[in-house]
Amino acid sequence: MDFKRIQIIFIITFLFLNTFLIFTYFDKNKSYYTSSSNQEIDFIEEMENENIQLPNFSEIENKVPYVQAETNNLLEDNVDQLKNRSGTVEEDGSLYSSLLSNPLALSEEMEITEEDIKLLDEFVISDQVLFGKNYRYFSYNSADQKIKYTQIANNIPIADGTSEIVFHLNNKKQVISYDQTFAGPVTVQGESRKLITDKNAVEILYQNDEIPASATVKKPVLTYSKTLLLEKLSMYAPVWYVEVTNSGTIEYKRVDALSGSIIRSNMNEEATIKEAVVEEEIKTN
Repeated sequence: MDFKRIQIIFIITFLFLNTFLIFTYFDKNKSYYTSSSNQEIDFIEEMENENIQLPNFSEIENKVPYVQAETNNLLEDNVDQLKNRSGTVEEDGSLYSSLLSNPLALSEEMEITEEDIKLLDEFVISDQVLFGKNYRYFSYNSADQKIKYTQIANNIPIADGTSEIVFHLNNKKQVISYDQTFAGPVTVQGESRKLITDKNAVEILYQNDEIPASATVKKPVLTYSKTLLLEKLSMYAPVWYVEVTNSGTIEYKRVDALSGSIIRSNMNEEATIKEAVVEEEIKTN
């Protein structure tokens, strides 16, 4: 028997088999990525086919840390410093509510204007509001006649209701009162973590039937939401805040910017606004 010839045959067969397996592997991966790309295209087309108006998404990949706030009674402890004080603090010290003796007249425009915001900015940093320099304009809801300012932490708004000023308007677009919550000074905790994109957040909402046909989706806003409440501190995590308008009704959706899970539990806000319970391990310094 010619063992050398048999050996050559085995070697050639082995080479052919390896070549076949290599081509099969790369072809499979090519098909996978092509399929993934097609799914993305199909998703956009499906949204367009359902007449859903989408914003321009950002291509920036954000990295954001957790922030922490210590439990405090700063509103209750400092309320006597307010000029022309005409409000009350809740028993637990978490909420200050004030009626304005002189309503603040805004423009007659249907929407909020730059002049309106400028006027409110001046009021917020005046001696009629506590810790006003920590807040920035966040949103205006013409349906319920409310203007919202939120505390800024690490250059990101806390938009879960735990640190905000909500101005209430009458039918003449005059500010007649406001409610205030305040988380207090915040500090960064742990390392920054890579987040899902704003586009990912909208995709997740759509795939879970949270965005109906013919709805309008505003550009998602990166915010902080309270995820851990202890006796002496609160921890805030990054969350995508998405405004969806459908048949004139505005709904607010939240998506965990770390895990991509939809946040459904309620906390300290209107019924349509969701709050977070992030199940990620928190790294602290």
